[in-house]
Amino acid sequence: MTPPHPPFHRPSRFLTALTGLGAGLLNGLLGAAGGILLVAVLPRLTPPETLYPSVRPLGEDLDRRDILATALSVMLPVSAVSGIFYWVGGIRPSPVLLLSLVLPAAAGGLLGAKLLARIPARLLKKIFAAVVVIAGIRMLLG
Repeated sequence: MTPPHPPFHRPSRFLTALTGLGAGLLNGLLGAAGGILLVAVLPRLTPPETLYPSVRPLGEDLDRRDILATALSVMLPVSAVSGIFYWVGGIRPSPVLLLSLVLPAAAGGLLGAKLLARIPARLLKKIFAAVVVIAGIRMLLG
């Protein structure tokens, strides 16, 4: 028998809206940076003891798989809106790059989604942090 789960604690509407606004702003300005903000803030919006039943607490932090899935689910429509406004504003993607990246990126997304369930959450947290740090250093030095 499954133990009962505590009721879902709704985070502050203001903090949630502020986080969403910040993620959208970063996404519109910098690309996918809004997802990075969400991954950093989502664990702090909802205390581990009052999570959805599918979310498993990991020490003081949420399970990274659930955070990543939530951030991606939020950023997909936000990215579509940003892309439309880029287009309307005259900022066009390179057709050559677009066509050469879309299918491999979709295949990588499928593979990553399948691997997500097999990789321990603590390792995912470290991988994510390493990618952010390396990208940040390369941007600062380049």
